[in-house]
Amino acid sequence: MKKFLIILASLTIFVVSASAQRENVTYLTGGVIHRWSDSDNFYPGANLAFGFRNYNPEAGVSFSYGAELLGYWVPDAAKNNTFGAYAIPEIGIALGPRGFIIFPHAGFMAGYSSDRGTFGTGGKAGLAFDFGSHITLDFSSYYIKGSSWISALNFIWRF
Repeated sequence: MKKFLIILASLTIFVVSASAQRENVTYLTGGVIHRWSDSDNFYPGANLAFGFRNYNPEAGVSFSYGAELLGYWVPDAAKNNTFGAYAIPEIGIALGPRGFIIFPHAGFMAGYSSDRGTFGTGGKAGLAFDFGSHITLDFSSYYIKGSSWISALNFIWRF
């Protein structure tokens, strides 16, 4: 019975948010990124991304889908700079009123990483905080299959 109620509540939230007034929110992000490797040294890098989210900013809870194109560069001690470019379709949930939305999100990654030297896949998970109409602070982790974890602190401008 408990599982049934959880599924029913989830479907209700999905249907209510899906039928409401939804908006495409485009964004541009830049941030500081760090590749976790076997060394204890911290070598910050940079990342840029362009993407969109589709959700209802007026709802207290709204299912979201979107996508982003991510590019990053991370230096290391051996001067073997790591760079990559990935396409990331995402899903998430926008929680809160317009003006302050908490946005947990996750996605599948597909693209190129110089770590692997070839096309690869991975995953992304993050937590974003939307302030006002344009500014977002995003904490995200990216896993590149067969390579490494990358963590980022991003500042997002929503159009």
